[in-house]
Amino acid sequence: MQPVTKFRLLGFRLAVIALVAYWVAIFVGTHLPKMPQSLPSVNDKVMHFTAFFGLAMLLCYCTNSSRVWRRFSIIVAMCLVYACVDELSQALVRGRHSDPMDFLADAAGTLTAVFLYAAVRWAWLSHRERSDSVHSPSAT
Repeated sequence: MQPVTKFRLLGFRLAVIALVAYWVAIFVGTHLPKMPQSLPSVNDKVMHFTAFFGLAMLLCYCTNSSRVWRRFSIIVAMCLVYACVDELSQALVRGRHSDPMDFLADAAGTLTAVFLYAAVRWAWLSHRERSDSVHSPSAT
């Protein structure tokens, strides 16, 4: 069975297509005029946290590098720059405004996702190394 990161659609990894679609959805969602009152009310900060948690998690999943700290630093920087641009550009949309607290929610979602991804990755890799060393034939 092929790992999920190897699936391809039109020559592109499926995970990268999901990342691009998700990023476009975030951009469109944050640049629409104010949401109608008929929709269920969700705290704005929870929406920002969740959106950037998902974005950072997809970026972590889609990228790969042997220089782990550099990779995660770049992902955090990309998300924070995008969050800043996103907040500033919302001021140009009728019914929307920039809010520094939204930026903080974006940053919190990003950092939570990257730390969680890094912790799970580290635990999985150390478990795999331990299991490989147990199952490897001993040299005699």
